[in-house]
Amino acid sequence: MHERKSQLMIIRNKKDLMIRFPIGLVLIILIGLSPFIVGGIGSWFWELRTGQPCHEGNCFWMALIWYFFITIPLAGLLLILYLIIVAKDTIRILKK
Repeated sequence: MHERKSQLMIIRNKKDLMIRFPIGLVLIILIGLSPFIVGGIGSWFWELRTGQPCHEGNCFWMALIWYFFITIPLAGLLLILYLIIVAKDTIRILKK
């Protein structure tokens, strides 16, 4: 029987390079910045609701921003892996 080798490819043709590459970059950036985005929006609504300033001592939303210490390194690692896979796929497309 003929066995087909399975390959993980993000970019399969030049059209995918123009569409999937920017979408992947935006998603990785959003993952890295998600504590800031969620914490900022949540603290803004909290201040509107209570009328008091929101900071780490009295508001969960501003304490959420400290998760940057986890999400930024993870997003950096994801970015490096993503760029390596995209470069490998692009080289494979250009060789065809």
